[in-house]
Amino acid sequence: MLPLSHIANVRKTVDDEWRSPVADAVGERWGIPDGNLRFWRSSAAHVFVLPPGGDARGVLYARFAPTDRPSGWNLERGARLHARLSEAGAPVASLVRSPSGRAVERVKTPVGEMVACVLQRVDGEELDLDELDPDRATAWGTALAGFHQKAGDAAQEVLPPSDPFALLAGHEADGELAEAARVLGKVPRQEPAPLVVGHGDFELDDLRWHARKPTCFDLDESGVMPAAADVASAVRDLLGPRPGSPRHPELLSAFLDGYRRTTGHSISPEDLLLHRAAFAAQQLAQAPAVMDVELDGGGWLSGLAASLTRHYAEQRAIVLATADVMG
Repeated sequence: MLPLSHIANVRKTVDDEWRSPVADAVGERWGIPDGNLRFWRSSAAHVFVLPPGGDARGVLYARFAPTDRPSGWNLERGARLHARLSEAGAPVASLVRSPSGRAVERVKTPVGEMVACVLQRVDGEELDLDELDPDRATAWGTALAGFHQKAGDAAQEVLPPSDPFALLAGHEADGELAEAARVLGKVPRQEPAPLVVGHGDFELDDLRWHARKPTCFDLDESGVMPAAADVASAVRDLLGPRPGSPRHPELLSAFLDGYRRTTGHSISPEDLLLHRAAFAAQQLAQAPAVMDVELDGGGWLSGLAASLTRHYAEQRAIVLATADVMG
């Protein structure tokens, strides 16, 4: 997630017609005339869209984030993996290369240097959880397994050091959370499947479906991880907030069955618990850097901050509950 201060700085440049000189600087690298890109949203990255009819290449999405922030590093790494997957024939959104032939560009803008990439719109159906049935859940699990196979050998990638429980264990302002992190950090880890180059966020809102096969995008959270960790990230909504009591057990079972049929690796719901808590802990560890502004009123920024506060409270509850179950 981008820091709120950075989101606010970019939003200040957006006019009443959703145009921005920041987006214009990015669009110039891809031959997009000034004023054609329009603000869409800001979360893990800033996203501006080139609407239908504005370019012969179709509807385009420009994604960018500051080069000196984790969000920028993640976007750059994810876009490079995205380009490699596209060349391997994986079902990923089409990357638009700049006239210089690059999948990723570094661009100087009025608010600082950005890492940027441009994607074509993925046509297809976006599924909500309410629309999911066992057959589609199986196809979803099969698709993640296919992603892992196309992504290649994890041994060729650099494994980034990451221990979110260790980061939270020193949380001086929340002793209960720190103790839960210490408990979870001591749980023995026995992975049922090998390390993979994972997507990191293979949730339904990052997929578009056509003929029961999904295409994915937004690989900012991708990297080397246990296969069970990538599965846990994908099925967070199926797991729900209560460790050991999946919110949608039938759909979860169908997803895991689809994954097993393709890879031969069996992953159980119990194998997902620690990884689900680790994702929650990672977000909590990043929260101070995201919530980096003092808010004293209403408006869209206060609304976004309130939404994030609720989200972090939910993640805290997951860490505490998982420590109770596994400790």
